[in-house]
Amino acid sequence: MADNGKITKRDCYNTLRSLVENTMFAADAEIGADKLLEFIDHEVELMTQRAEKSKKYQKEHKATNDAMTDAIYATLSDTPMTVADIVDKVTDATPQKVVYRLGQLFKNGYVAKDTQTVKTEGAPSRRVTYYTAISPATTAM
Repeated sequence: MADNGKITKRDCYNTLRSLVENTMFAADAEIGADKLLEFIDHEVELMTQRAEKSKKYQKEHKATNDAMTDAIYATLSDTPMTVADIVDKVTDATPQKVVYRLGQLFKNGYVAKDTQTVKTEGAPSRRVTYYTAISPATTAM
């Protein structure tokens, strides 16, 4: 059983395997024990391949995400910047990607965030969030 207490597909296939190995099949059975064991082994192998491929994919994307987070943090300075300002300066960045990574940086204490209400004539007021980098000496305290 998995660490979280849930029964996984792999657990089910392993249980089926032990049942098939310990059960006598009639000679005239439509599917013999050998065929069932072969099927179970094949399915377990497919699950292993998918898991390896998923881990490789996640590892590649984590490196890409780390690089973009580093680029966003390097773009920030002591002067407040909006998400639009950062998107303009970082290549391959979209507002959604920038907001997500700024949220991570803010959560970890690398970025300060300040929301202000901006009033313009003839239009309703709107809220604008500004981000500034916090120096590493400040975050260590």
